[in-house]
Amino acid sequence: MDIKKHLVCFLSVVLLPAQCVLAGNIIDTADYPYWRQLASSSPFFAAMKSNAIDAANNGTETRDVMGGCALAYILDPENRAGYIDGIKEKFGTRITNMTIGTGAATSSVPSHELFYALLALDVIRSDLDSATLRRFESVLKSKIMDLYIGKWDPHAWAMRMLWYKYIGDERNFQAAKVEFDSGLSEHYMPNDGVSPAGNGYCVQRWNSVERSAKNATPDLMEYMGYHEYYTNPGIIGLKEFMYGYAVAPFGRILLYGDSRSTEGQVPWDIKGGKVVVSPHILSAARYSPKAYQYAMWVLREGVGVSSLRLKGHLSNYLIMAGTAAKNDPIAVELNDGVMAPSRLFQNYAAFISKTDSTNALYMSMLNLTGNTEYHTHFEVNALAMAGYGEILLRNAGYSGPDKDVTVDGVTATFDYLHSNSESANTVMIGGARHSAKVGDGITEGFVGQNVEYCRGVSTTAIEGTHARDVVFVQPSDGAHGYYLVMDHVTTDNAGENVNVVWHPNSGALKTVAPETHYLSEITKEDGANGPRVFTENEVELTTFLATPPSSVEIKRTANQASRYSYAADYLVANYDPIDKRKDILTVLFPADKTHQVGELTRIESEEYTGCKIVQEEIEDVALTSDGSMTGQQGETTFQGEDVLLRTESGKLSSFFVKGVSFDNGQRTRCGFQADLPIAIYMNAATASSGMRGIIHSNGTKVTFYYPEITSVKINEHAVEATASGQGWVQIQVPSGTFKVEIVSPHTL
Repeated sequence: MDIKKHLVCFLSVVLLPAQCVLAGNIIDTADYPYWRQLASSSPFFAAMKSNAIDAANNGTETRDVMGGCALAYILDPENRAGYIDGIKEKFGTRITNMTIGTGAATSSVPSHELFYALLALDVIRSDLDSATLRRFESVLKSKIMDLYIGKWDPHAWAMRMLWYKYIGDERNFQAAKVEFDSGLSEHYMPNDGVSPAGNGYCVQRWNSVERSAKNATPDLMEYMGYHEYYTNPGIIGLKEFMYGYAVAPFGRILLYGDSRSTEGQVPWDIKGGKVVVSPHILSAARYSPKAYQYAMWVLREGVGVSSLRLKGHLSNYLIMAGTAAKNDPIAVELNDGVMAPSRLFQNYAAFISKTDSTNALYMSMLNLTGNTEYHTHFEVNALAMAGYGEILLRNAGYSGPDKDVTVDGVTATFDYLHSNSESANTVMIGGARHSAKVGDGITEGFVGQNVEYCRGVSTTAIEGTHARDVVFVQPSDGAHGYYLVMDHVTTDNAGENVNVVWHPNSGALKTVAPETHYLSEITKEDGANGPRVFTENEVELTTFLATPPSSVEIKRTANQASRYSYAADYLVANYDPIDKRKDILTVLFPADKTHQVGELTRIESEEYTGCKIVQEEIEDVALTSDGSMTGQQGETTFQGEDVLLRTESGKLSSFFVKGVSFDNGQRTRCGFQADLPIAIYMNAATASSGMRGIIHSNGTKVTFYYPEITSVKINEHAVEATASGQGWVQIQVPSGTFKVEIVSPHTL
């Protein structure tokens, strides 16, 4: 998508006579005629003008009065005297009487009022007598300088920085800017934008009007000519992450870190179903086409907005309009919304079913590599999951700083919610909490196929190593989608067991088969307030322990969720390693009244454990091991840590292997042999002949076997063979992830 098509271009602006006032140091009066022209020619901007005038005359909130009066002063100059009086009245009451403290409620929140007040004062400064101006400036400065620096730095540095810009103190402005930029950077990973604070926290703080000092200042800095925010890869990634991946396809937050709301409209600051209070979800168009498309999807499909109006605040208007010099106002169309596809970040993996729908399946995995902060939890390789319009797997979230949660006699302490890895869908060793909030990140994987894969590695959070492999079997071939989780764990100390924790988003965990098969119905138990149920889809989640555990514990906790707190069962599956190693396969199969769970059967052998998943004519076999030995299933042999093969009516249609070999066992072999382990998925159903798929390699020779094979293509280009013979071709696969195709006239 060309983002320029979403920018309304007024190539010829009729300039109205400029207002005879001195320009402020933040708001440029040269933009006033351009802004007025927008209000007279664009219904969107005209609605903002109307809202500003209404807020100026009838508003009570500081942001509405200050933001509305400041914008109305510019767009409705004939009545500016009344707007000046409105700003003066708020300065004389709320701003003067405001008490600044050291907590979020007494520093972070009121900072947004000071933000609106400073912009308003910058606009009307030339209309005030010197004594009044000095009095207002003195009050404003004292409040700004009292804002707390320590735990929530960006809001305080933003206001100091803007104050210095207001008074023309360039040296202190630049010094404060360094601090603001540094504090801001703690809220996103510089390489991909993933938020270390947690999905809900970043969504709410980066979109809430009550955090305008933090979240609107980058846009304001761009307006003033500091063009380093809209092009910052970390912030661009954050915008794409927030709108596309921090939430489920139906717009509700997947809980990581300090997340506490699953409400639809609250995080996005939407009032009355269509009035956007904070502009940030709309300003996504300033950052990237993807961020914009995902934002429109959230508003249209997640929140249910059918038409858009933005609050008439000065800061909102300048973000949407931009400067006269650039002449690039944003126009937004809900129909531009696109659901985010599967994506692998360095710190986060997202597997989403391909069909755009609020009922799409979605599993994510978090593995941060740095930039942790107060709101980060101990959630290395933690999973969250949604599907068919409901939250299926959840992590703890929180109910506020230092707050315990008690429901039906069950208490989850703040320490448990915030600092105990057992409160998340994680892996532990010997029952010990994670000792670090960071891991090695998402180290490999691929998306875009009918089978998608990633690996997250942890070498710091536990006393051992943990490689968590997630395989998403996309809905395809007439079969429903599901997820495989393969945990490969090595313990530092002999005798310690491995603990795999599962937190379904339900009150009761039903045992279908002890130590094997568990069912969670996403519904409220009698008398319970939660979980929040969003649909009438009758959604369920099957947790199938394909690798037999040594024991299973069903524990109880209290789950936080806004008004929907509830007591809930959760499952801890314990496994005894052999020679300090354990390889574990768990099947997570969501279902609803129109999507049934496949028939699940354990598979056990000396080398491998796993599961057979049958959906009518489709039979999948999923297996795991340490990858050191060859395994066999029927005539098929393989060697790998993860194996998945699919047959349709008894005929091989695709295979996935994280390992070194696969052989379908036929007279003319179909499969591969690699010198070093690779991750590969090959599908015969997507090609009229031969096979197509994807491969991840660290650089190795791979021999491909297939009837009448003539060549192998990498990224659609034929690769020179290093050796070949009847039914096989060997090539050197470089390091990286590539599309791969076996070229042959033969069809399996």
